[in-house]
Amino acid sequence: MKPVKMITDPVAMELLGDDTRRRIIYLLRARELTISQIAEELRMTPQAIYHHIKKLLPAEMVEITREERVDNFIETYYRATAEVFSFSWGTSGKNQAQAEQRLRDTLMSLDKLGIKVRVEEGTVAQIIKTQGKIETFGSRQELEERVSKLDGVDFLGKQELASVATMISLTDKQFQEWLGLQKELRRLLRGLLTATAGAARQKTRAGKS
Repeated sequence: MKPVKMITDPVAMELLGDDTRRRIIYLLRARELTISQIAEELRMTPQAIYHHIKKLLPAEMVEITREERVDNFIETYYRATAEVFSFSWGTSGKNQAQAEQRLRDTLMSLDKLGIKVRVEEGTVAQIIKTQGKIETFGSRQELEERVSKLDGVDFLGKQELASVATMISLTDKQFQEWLGLQKELRRLLRGLLTATAGAARQKTRAGKS
């Protein structure tokens, strides 16, 4: 099992919109289980669990670990393919369109936090492009693969190890490029703030001084 797995397929992402499938993956992160065992844990029928497993298998979010004969039956054991799934919407075709729509929804939701922004289509596309560059920067995926095979390191330790190893492995030039991408992302996001939001920030600063 990998500590982190990047998911780029929009169909796979949509699968986790279902609460039952999220609960199944949560169980299978901890240990391998049969369909009957999952059904017992979730108090559902084996048929219902099998329906969800059939969708998670081709999406490579769940995998078969082993089969065991019990009397005249073959019990199949499943587990999650990663301890954490990280989602990247990509920068082309359907992925690009869904990524942009997801970002628009996120930006509109900022209003619930009292943060007023305007949604500009050109800027939305630039933000998605910049996020994609950040997600794929350096050799993090390769390091995560190596870290996932280590023994004697728990899940949180593996995550921290992968993060530290990635940062240490960056050359000074790569770090400056990564920092530049982070600054660009912040600039694009802050550029969407409305004048009202800017005035509110200035008022808050004045009150603190």
